[in-house]
Amino acid sequence: MTWKPGGDPPVVNQVIPWYADAPAARLSLADPALDVVTGAATPAKTQATVEAGRPEGTTGSLSAEVPAAAKGLTVAPASGVTVPRGGRVGVPLLVTAAPGTPSGTYAIPVTYAAGSTTVRQVLQVHVVPPTGGPDLAVGAKATSSGDETANFPASAIADGDPKTRWSSPAKDDAWVQLELPQPVRLGSAVLHWQAAYASSYKIQVSADGSTWTDAATVDNGRGGDETVRFDAQGVRFLRVQGVARATKYGYSLWGVELYAVSAPAQPPVAPTAPKP
Repeated sequence: MTWKPGGDPPVVNQVIPWYADAPAARLSLADPALDVVTGAATPAKTQATVEAGRPEGTTGSLSAEVPAAAKGLTVAPASGVTVPRGGRVGVPLLVTAAPGTPSGTYAIPVTYAAGSTTVRQVLQVHVVPPTGGPDLAVGAKATSSGDETANFPASAIADGDPKTRWSSPAKDDAWVQLELPQPVRLGSAVLHWQAAYASSYKIQVSADGSTWTDAATVDNGRGGDETVRFDAQGVRFLRVQGVARATKYGYSLWGVELYAVSAPAQPPVAPTAPKP
């Protein structure tokens, strides 16, 4: 950078290097995985960020391709996206699932195209049914792979008392489970972790307490209050199966709530005008 001798030097606010081998555009997703409840009044939301990698900026279109198997699932991005030189632009992605959309996890390619440039990310959409009704865990029979001491028994997760808790020995594969009085179609589990939580765990279900199926896998556990959604029919037993501890201690839960799948809310029907 040069300027006329004796003149004032220019003010530089930002230096942006341009590399010939850098991509013309980059695409990222703020949250690459979403839970979407069928029939929900409010769409699930994440944000796609497009970043320009060339001095001239970039103008293109953002699109999402929903597989045919996900009938009723809609992903609505803004079609036209313009990113200025050296800048980035965030575009909301609104995801809805109509009542009747099949439960499951769908890989949705999200693509930004500008001329000969195409960049893509994959959004994992987990479609689940709505839940409601009473907490089915209250009063359920609770057992575990082992309790740290008699002061922290498995029964504490289902006694309805927020001041009692279950704690396990310091083992990654420790578990705690609930036995329900009758089979039910479960749709969610709410876990209330104490400071000793799981960074990775599974929600497993069973009809007989012997044969287990993974209903959900959590690989980014953050502790606190976590809601895990799934769709599991004929459930008599639910197990929180530890995979990896977030601390040097065992797992510790203040409580677990369980909710059954409920019918989605129906849209209001407009009144019919009386015939003259």
